[in-house]
Amino acid sequence: MPPIHVVLARQDPALTDKLLASVTKQYLNVATVSNEEDTRNAIARTRAQLAIVDLEVVNFAELDHLCHEFPGTAFVSIHRLADDGMWSKSLAAGAVDCCLSGDLPRILQASERYVAFKATHATPAA
Repeated sequence: MPPIHVVLARQDPALTDKLLASVTKQYLNVATVSNEEDTRNAIARTRAQLAIVDLEVVNFAELDHLCHEFPGTAFVSIHRLADDGMWSKSLAAGAVDCCLSGDLPRILQASERYVAFKATHATPAA
């Protein structure tokens, strides 16, 4: 399977380091960013298949826009608060899941589900 390019958009340096350490074990190509503009640029530059975005970095309107602008990228949104409304709004915006920012196992599980789905539904190269 070809390498998966991941963009990680977080503001909190301590949580970014923890998440980065976990994500890097799964995926070798991880770009970290800390604002909306850099998130968009990194997805475009790396052609990321997966973006893990903190809802404190990317708001719902921007998440919706990114999901439409980059349909080949799966978005897992994260936030520091557990809230069903945020989860619903994230999915409505186009995210594949919304997880607590400190719940590393669930973030990785959501990411792995996407990668497994892509691997089994990949279109053959022409």
